[in-house]
This record gives sequence, C-alpha cells and structure tokens, in this order.
Amino acid sequence: MSDDGSQFVKQAQEANRSMGDAMRGLAGTQFKIMQQLAGVQREQFKQAVETARNQMQLIGQKREPNELASAQAEMVREYGQQYVDSVNKAVGIVSQALEEYGEQLQKGKNAATDDQQAADTATRGSKEAADSPKSSGKSSAADSTKSSGKSSSK
Repeated sequence: MSDDGSQFVKQAQEANRSMGDAMRGLAGTQFKIMQQLAGVQREQFKQAVETARNQMQLIGQKREPNELASAQAEMVREYGQQYVDSVNKAVGIVSQALEEYGEQLQKGKNAATDDQQAADTATRGSKEAADSPKSSGKSSAADSTKSSGKSSSK
C-alpha cells in the first residue's frame, strides 16, 4: 500500500515539475519577446523625435512653400518607410512569439500526456497486483480443499 502512495507522490511531483517547466518556458519566451518589442518601440520613438527635429529644421530653412512641401513629401516617404519597416519587425517578433508559445504548449501537453499514461499504467499495475493475491489465495484454498477431499475419499 505504501508503494501505491509513494508512487502517487512521485507522479504528482513529476506533474508539478512538468507544469513548472512549462510555466518557466512560457515566462522566458514572454520576457524575451517583451525585450525585443521594447527595442522596436525605442527605435520608433527615436524616429519620431528625429522626424520632428528635421521637420522643424525644414520650416526654418525653406522659405518657399513649394520647397517646404517638396521637402516634407520626401520626409514622409523616408520616415514612412522606416515606420513600415519597424512595424514589420514588430509583427515578425509577435509571429515568432506565437510559434514559440505553441511549441512550449505542445511540449507541456506532451509531458502531461506522458505523465497521465505513466499514471494510468502504474494504476493498472497496482490494481492487478492487488487483485492477484486475492484470486490466487481463493484458488489455492479451493484447490487444497479439493485435493484434501480427494485424498480422504480414497
């Protein structure tokens, strides 16, 4: 009986360890992704400050409205492309995160399935072991009764 109890404790500890590993893996992935996204956000902020500074310089330098409009159009094209690139980078990071989360969850699911199968196997083994002495004890008693009855009748 104590073997069943210790086996249950071992299985519970293994399941707990598996869940802890899965949570640490997800947290690690989340931390890495947040750092990468923070980097993209810093780049976007720097671009916004640079754009504002350059726009102010243009206003101070260009006296003709056509020149100012032309220079601003060039800035829109240049900084717009940089912004699109940074958004694409952020989307790539999020896509990568989703893949990593999926992998982590699949690992956790596989570990849980393995733990459950091990628990089921151990439970069946325990039940069979528990049932085995009872049935062998019954048949031994019946056999001894039959054999003693046969020997006394001869």
